[in-house]
Amino acid sequence: MRIVQASCRRRAGATSCRRRAGATRHASRKTAAAIAAAAVVLTGAACSSSSNGGSSSGSSTINGAGSTFAAPMYQQWAGQYKASHGVLINYQAIGSGGGISEFTQSVVNFGATDAPMSSGEQAAAQAGVGSTVLHIPMIIGAVAIIYNEPGLSNLKLDGPTLAGIYLGNIKKWNDPAIKKLNPGVKLPSDPIQPVQRSDSSGTSYVFTSYLSTISPTWASQVGTSKSPSWPTGTGATGSSGVAAAVQQTKGSIGYVEFGYASQGHIPFASLKNASGQFVAPSPASTNAASAAATYPTDITHLTFSLNNSSASGAYPLVTPTYILVAQTQKDSALGKKLVAWLEWDLASAQQAQVTKLGYAPLPAKLVSLDLAALKTVH
Repeated sequence: MRIVQASCRRRAGATSCRRRAGATRHASRKTAAAIAAAAVVLTGAACSSSSNGGSSSGSSTINGAGSTFAAPMYQQWAGQYKASHGVLINYQAIGSGGGISEFTQSVVNFGATDAPMSSGEQAAAQAGVGSTVLHIPMIIGAVAIIYNEPGLSNLKLDGPTLAGIYLGNIKKWNDPAIKKLNPGVKLPSDPIQPVQRSDSSGTSYVFTSYLSTISPTWASQVGTSKSPSWPTGTGATGSSGVAAAVQQTKGSIGYVEFGYASQGHIPFASLKNASGQFVAPSPASTNAASAAATYPTDITHLTFSLNNSSASGAYPLVTPTYILVAQTQKDSALGKKLVAWLEWDLASAQQAQVTKLGYAPLPAKLVSLDLAALKTVH
C-alpha cells in the first residue's frame, strides 16, 4: 500500500523500531484510512534494517532505506522478487536524507535518494563504506502539485507563481497572479495553506531545485536543499504525510510524487513548461521529459536533472530517483544478490510495471548505462 506511516519492528531477536511518517498531529483516522484504501498493495517488504547492514554472508536479506518518493515501486519489486527468488529486500521509507545517512553509516546495504549526493555527502559515504559509491537511476517520476480547494478544478500554475506561494507572497487563491493563469475561472478568496516536507527529503530537493531554476528570488532567498528553511507553511513527514495534510486541510497546497496524488484521488495542477505549455503530471508527460534528455556517460557518476524541460508535452517537474551502491562490497556474496535484484528491476518486464504506480520507465540508453555501472560492482 502507499505508505501512510513508516513504522516497523525488527524481526525475531532484534529491537523494535518506529519511524513516524504521516501528516500533522491532528490528522484524522478517517483521512489515514482513506489514503490506505486508495493505496497500491505492496507485498512482502518488511521495513526493518539490521545494525550491521544485513551483511552476514549467510543471509539472504538485503536492507535498504531512503526515498519515500520511490518507496511504492521498490517495495512492490521487493515483494515480487521475494516470491520468485527467495531473497528478502527490507526497505524503510525514511526520506532521502535518512537513506544517505544510514548508507553512509553502513546500517543498510543500499541507500535510496531522489537528490544526488553533494560532494561532501559523497566523500563521507565513500569514507564510510570504504568504496566508490555509485548512483544508479532506477525510475523517473513527476512531482505533482496537489491542492484542496473545493470547487476548483483544472488549476493552472507556473513556476514564479508557485515560488510566490511558498515564499508567502501569494496568500489567497484569488490572487491576481493565479487569476492571470486561470482566465474565466471563479477563484475563491480562501487563504492558501502551503504544506511542505519537514524531514530531509529528495522530493523537497527536486521541488526547490525547480523553484530556484524558475525564480531568482527563490534562488537567492531559499535555494535548493533537501531541508530548506521554508519561509511559510506547515511541515509533514514523508510524501504520505504531505498527501494526508493536504487532503484534510481546506485551502492547502503541497508537493508529492505523482502516484500519491493519482492513487489518493487528490486534485493536482498543470504546470507551465519551458515551451509555454500547461502540462499535467502523468507517466506520458514524465516520459516526454526523460526521452528528450541528454545523459552523462561517466558510469561512476550517473546524476542529472530533468527539471523544466522544453520538450513538447513534457511536465516540467520531473526527477530520476537513485539507488546508492558501494562499488566494492564488504560482503561479496550479499553484494552479488543486491546487484542481481537491481538488474532484475531494470529488466523490461519490471520497468513496464512502473506506469501503474504513476512513474515512467527508464529510457533504454539509461538502462544500458545502469547495467554497465552495475557490472563494475564487486
